[in-house]
Amino acid sequence: MVTVAKRDLKAGERLDGIGGFCTYGLIDNATSARSAAALPIGLSEGRTLRRDVSKDAVLAFDDVDGVPRGIVETLWREQNFLWPLATHESRGSSLQHAPAGGVR
Repeated sequence: MVTVAKRDLKAGERLDGIGGFCTYGLIDNATSARSAAALPIGLSEGRTLRRDVSKDAVLAFDDVDGVPRGIVETLWREQNFLWPLATHESRGSSLQHAPAGGVR
């Protein structure tokens, strides 16, 4: 789930996380979220904005000061490492090796 501004936010504001007054979470597909470096809602609490953000804009890691090295952030990084997103090329190569006439 990506972090989205509930209202116009100002640089220097501290985000209040899940269920707060600053942001809400929206489901996005992993490829889109990662390519935009979208800030997961679970990593938003306590982050300070570096710039103004308009209402309904998706927040990116670049929009906030550093994400702390807590258990949630550690698990998020581990997940990204263990299950990297397939690129267009890797999806094509796996299809080339599929058995003829069936699904593997």
